[in-house]
Amino acid sequence: MLFCKLSVAFVFKKEFVNFMAMASTLSAYSDNELVERYRNELDSAYVGVLYKRYSLLLYGLCYKYLKNEDDAKDAVIEIFEYLLEKLKTAEVSYFKSWLYIVAKNHLLKKINKINSLKTIELDENDKNSVGKFMENEAESDLNIKEEKSEYLQQAISNLNEEQRTCIELFYYQQKPYQEVASITGYDLNKVKSAIQNGKRNLKLFMEEKQTKNGQQNN
Repeated sequence: MLFCKLSVAFVFKKEFVNFMAMASTLSAYSDNELVERYRNELDSAYVGVLYKRYSLLLYGLCYKYLKNEDDAKDAVIEIFEYLLEKLKTAEVSYFKSWLYIVAKNHLLKKINKINSLKTIELDENDKNSVGKFMENEAESDLNIKEEKSEYLQQAISNLNEEQRTCIELFYYQQKPYQEVASITGYDLNKVKSAIQNGKRNLKLFMEEKQTKNGQQNN
């Protein structure tokens, strides 16, 4: 029922009127394939498939921050409208994590606009900031610039499958250790080890990028 309500609101936006017709035939494409095809063809049906794939997940995130069903539904639509423009030029190597960052930024800006609160911007090129994000991801006062998220995406994509899956479930989907173990089939110790090692590898990757950038600037 919720997905139907969100879909109705979404498709009646002018840019999305054609997405439902093609969505079923495009569902076999991966996230990255859909992004690439959209960038090349500028057909909103590709973004429509991503909407169908992630709208409920985004709704849960939006409701968590906004505490209101209608506001959360509106926010989901706003985020995907933003993606129509952003995906034309954005370099996205790991769509789900990139979408999470974009959505969280949108929500924090929305909340800050309502409450007139000062935001704290997290720069992925700052190793201390990135470490803080990975350890305290749930803090609502962090505002991540999606324009600078490329390095973090690269870092995540460079993790092995075990670490990447556990990091994604634990941080991006906010699953507890036990649920991560249940979803992946790994034992609890393996999950904790994968997350710990993944965090360390992310930090090392970001530090290496920061060092290279510093050398280039000099």
